[in-house]
Amino acid sequence: MAGVKIVELDNAGRLLIPKDLFNFATISKDIVMASVVNKIEIWDKDEYEKAVSYDPEEFANLAEEVMGDNDAESSD
Repeated sequence: MAGVKIVELDNAGRLLIPKDLFNFATISKDIVMASVVNKIEIWDKDEYEKAVSYDPEEFANLAEEVMGDNDAESSD
């Protein structure tokens, strides 16, 4: 929650992203707004896509590491 700031909408219903958070998020042009309970995360679109994307093979390797190799147990 470090860096969280409370902001209010202006009379036109817009919010101004504080300059320090704008720079920290390296926002370029497009953004993604993600809701987290009663908070809104604002991400640079490219950075958000990198954070949430995954390689299916990496996921399978991680699952095997965590869950074990079930194929080896089932073969005699």
